[in-house]
Amino acid sequence: MICSKCRIKMKEQKRSFHKRRKWVCPRCGKVRFQEIKEKK
Repeated sequence: MICSKCRIKMKEQKRSFHKRRKWVCPRCGKVRFQEIKEKK
């Protein structure tokens, strides 16, 4: 995932957060969540 502010790659945190992936920008510290879609 790419930070909308800095346009650089964000780092993924290891543990899942309410069935979402947590991405943190190393430069500005902005946090984004990506929902994990379950396969049916």
